[in-house]
Amino acid sequence: MFPIYKVIDYDGNRYLLAKAVMKRARQINFLGDEKLAEFENKIVSLSMNQILDGEIKYLGPQQKDSEN
Repeated sequence: MFPIYKVIDYDGNRYLLAKAVMKRARQINFLGDEKLAEFENKIVSLSMNQILDGEIKYLGPQQKDSEN
């Protein structure tokens, strides 16, 4: 299961976190993921875990502009 303390301890923008989790969940829904069985087919839990652990990087609008 997903440990809730990761969300509680998150110090970034929670709106951008939610947006990134939703986008990653859509990707997993369409493309699948090898860790999905480990999370008992809970797509949102898997996507949030991947983002908070740093496996998946999400750039907010300001970060995208600064890279160009």
